Formats: sequence, C-alpha cells, structure tokens
Amino acid sequence: MTARACLVAVVTVGCATTPAVAPTFTYAPQPGTRFVRTVKLVNETSLVGSPYRQREEQEFVWNVGFTREGDNTLVTQQLQRVAVRINGADVLDGERMPGGGLSVDLVVTPEPRVVEVRGAERAAEVLGGLVSSGSERARGMFGPEQVKELAVARFEMVIRDVVGHPTAPGSTWAAADPDPAVQKKTMTVDLLEPCGAARCARVSAQYDVDPRAAARRALRFAAAFLARNGVDPAQAEVVDANLDYRDELLLEPGTLVDHAATFSQIARVTFAGAQGKQIPVELRTSLEQHSTFP
Repeated sequence: MTARACLVAVVTVGCATTPAVAPTFTYAPQPGTRFVRTVKLVNETSLVGSPYRQREEQEFVWNVGFTREGDNTLVTQQLQRVAVRINGADVLDGERMPGGGLSVDLVVTPEPRVVEVRGAERAAEVLGGLVSSGSERARGMFGPEQVKELAVARFEMVIRDVVGHPTAPGSTWAAADPDPAVQKKTMTVDLLEPCGAARCARVSAQYDVDPRAAARRALRFAAAFLARNGVDPAQAEVVDANLDYRDELLLEPGTLVDHAATFSQIARVTFAGAQGKQIPVELRTSLEQHSTFP
C-alpha cells in the first residue's frame, strides 16, 4: 500500500496494519488461545527504623488455555512451577511438580462470572505436601479455600472492573471494590498500544481510601508481627495512617486476555502501644504478572 493510499484508508476505514479495537471491553477469549502467565506476589511488613521485617514471596508460572464448554469458557491453568520464600528462605520446592500435572481451572459464563473452580482441592493437597517441614505459615497459604480465592480473585482483578466499559483513551468510570476501606475507585483508559500481534489498552485505577478503616485492617494483618516485637495488638491504637493503592492493567479490549498487570498497596500506619509509645509500621503488598505468548 502506498503512503497516500494508507492515509486515505486511515481517514476512511483505518490502515490495514493497525488491528481494530473493540468499542467496549468484552470477555471473549478465542478457543485455542494459549500463553504462559507468571505471577509474583509479595507481602512485606516492617517496623520503621528497625531491622525487624517479615517478607513473604510467592511466584507461580501457569500454562493458560481457553476452550468452550457449552455457552461457557473453560480457562485451564496448569501449574508449571511455584516458589514460596519467607524471609529469604525457600519453603516450597516448586521444581518438583507431580508428573501428572496440576491444574486449577475456571468455568466462566458469558457475563463473565466464575461459576466453578476445578482442581483446587488436589492443588492444595499437592502444594501442602511440597512445603518444607516446620513451615506451618507457608502450609496455611495453600488450603483449598485459599487456592480458590487466589484463582478467582486474580481473574476478578483483571476482568471485573473493565468489562462493558468503553475502550477509547480518556474514558473513565467509577468501579465498585470489595475492600470496605475503599471509598471510591476510578478506572481510566490511559492509552492504546501494540502488544504483539494485537492492540492492547492500558488501564489504571485511582483510589480514595478511608485511612481509619484501612489502618484497622492493617492492624489485623500486622497483629502477629507486632506481637513478635513485644507489642500487644489488643492494646495498640491507630494514631496515624498514610495509604497508597495503585493498579495498572494491559489487556486486549475485545477478548480481555491479559498481557500484564500490577497491583500495589502500601500502608504506613503508626500505632500507639503501652504507655503511649508510638510504633510506625509499613505494610506492602504487590502483585505483578506478565504473559508470554508463543
């Protein structure tokens, strides 16, 4: 195509070298689509100004595929490897995955909504058996309900807030969030950009968070950490809280196949302990994922 012809095409129907973009975000992954998704989850709690720190790292590598099951979509997620580290020590050897494969699969309706999670019980049993002896904390991460929650929550984080909304750059809308500490969540389409042979939308989320509600939740998460550092969680009071929540998605508008995502929550909370002593604690949670296509 000549430069002039391409210009005419852009003005009329669009140049053929630019993939078309669906006008609204639509869940319609094509049967036969396959890719590898790597997910890294980090939870870190630290006592500001001291060496005390608790860091938990989880990494999952999934072989993801899509098939049809009647009107529904079956999302197969075969676990290729998993690693868990607590304070730098490996507590799960995910290179020893069982030979028969381990899969946690989702049945998704056209709306889309997850109506069934398959394989969570077996995954919990196998993963629990891989955890190093003496690491009850890591074993507790992989009960059947925890595995189901991880699978469904990751799906909802990517899909729930965008489906049905416009894909044009600059589009913005309010989204509900299951976190009771979130007072307002605003989604924005920042830009459209190439992603392999497709064209993706980069979407970000901005949060207004109730600092007191988030701080109370932080106290629940930090209770064991505070207790290990000589602070009775039952007596600790929230003095101050500073919160920063950020999300960013990169996904195909017409299928909602995800190429990358980041979710970050940082809470800096000052508690008052016995005799009014102030205890500054920082809690960080981050989830990063990226997909590799054949």
